Amino acid sequence: MQVFLPQEIGFCFGVKRALKLVLNEIKRNGKIYTLGDLIHNSQVVEDLKRKGIESIENLSQIKKGTLVIRSHGVDLSLIEEAKKREIRVLNATCPHVVEVQNIVKSLSQKSYLVVIVGSNTHPEVKGLMASVKNGKVYVVKNEGEAEKLPSVRKMGIVAQTTESLDNFSNIVKNLIRKGKECRAFNTICRIIRERQEGILKLAEKTQAVIVIGGYNSSNTRQLVKLCRSSGAKTYFIEKEKDLDIEELKGIKRIALTGGTSTPRETIEKIKNKLSLVN
Repeated sequence: MQVFLPQEIGFCFGVKRALKLVLNEIKRNGKIYTLGDLIHNSQVVEDLKRKGIESIENLSQIKKGTLVIRSHGVDLSLIEEAKKREIRVLNATCPHVVEVQNIVKSLSQKSYLVVIVGSNTHPEVKGLMASVKNGKVYVVKNEGEAEKLPSVRKMGIVAQTTESLDNFSNIVKNLIRKGKECRAFNTICRIIRERQEGILKLAEKTQAVIVIGGYNSSNTRQLVKLCRSSGAKTYFIEKEKDLDIEELKGIKRIALTGGTSTPRETIEKIKNKLSLVN
């Protein structure tokens, strides 16, 4: 079996940065907590747990120690509350997410209705919504939801950093007629866009695609959705043991890709395993 990989695999800059900050913090004394899983990858989260890093859901679970803000970011008021409680805060929010938060804050301060294209249950989007200090904010995930938004004088549109470019573009086209002044910011992460484009190119010259990553990872699910919508036979697995070799027999050319929180080692192991399949 021939196995094809895109140019970029493994952790993105934001995930690498978050992990480096946390692993360096282990060297300090005291307990370390992450507000929610640091990244959307069960293998990495389990490894951090073995190192003594505990995932929690709210501040009431901490009496003392270090609170790590994950790469998705949070409501900044939560960070202030942690500091008031004299909890050490290590902010591992991805710099690109911080940039989007600042755009959203600026738009709301200038009286724009803020529209976020993404999922309202995703932690990154929740943090973006909390950045709106004045006026209303809407979250839409498809053209149908965008159609229901009211017409306004000023509208500002951003995207969840893991959104697909096609979905964002289609929604923006719908929203342009909703505002007399409409400003759209393509805030989709460059690495996310490159991975989406890269796997689609590989899908065209292979018989199937395997997408590897956390089942709760937004950017990984976007890769799966894109591949399936392109017509490619697509498998979605989280780790090596999820691989069904029998189901893949007969496939001669296959492409592999992974989410931005999928370790390079996991992808390489699966590549090596597939390379031995006749």
